[in-house]
Amino acid sequence: MNNAEVDTLIIHLQAGGERRKRAVTQLYTVFSGKIMSFLQLRGVPENESEDLLHDIFLAFIARCDGFTASGQGRGWVWSVVRSKLADRYRQTVKMSDQAYDDNWLVESESYDEARLKACVEGQMSAFSRDYTEGAQALSWVLEDGLDLRAVSEQLGRSYGATREFMRQIRSRLRSYIEPCLTG
Repeated sequence: MNNAEVDTLIIHLQAGGERRKRAVTQLYTVFSGKIMSFLQLRGVPENESEDLLHDIFLAFIARCDGFTASGQGRGWVWSVVRSKLADRYRQTVKMSDQAYDDNWLVESESYDEARLKACVEGQMSAFSRDYTEGAQALSWVLEDGLDLRAVSEQLGRSYGATREFMRQIRSRLRSYIEPCLTG
């Protein structure tokens, strides 16, 4: 579907009624699979992708009144998709910042260093086995000194998706290491 055809569909969204229903159906048919792939390649789990897809189509309807046909319909569609994905990242980061404190307190007298080291090494091995891509990304940051932009290029993800991915990896890693600190 070319830009002019997408422009027409967006104009039909503005019209409402049956034209809007047909336009939504056509947009869904053409773009839903591509949008789902786009979201999942950027780290959104499948079940969340479906919810976000519905939010995106609601946003198409809500934002269509601000659209002026100029042969850029596909760009408008993808700008709405990226905007809703950014909203999701902001919401996820806000919720995760509230979810836990990142300070791990260990009293120096309360652990056996050799046991702790063995536990952490074992848990890191399990983490690397369970989350190969995440372990590789951590290795690039910790061992190779790459910044997130370079890691995003290595992973083939956007910078924002890489930042979210690394936040998720940090959370997962914490769940592996925490038993060593509390046990």
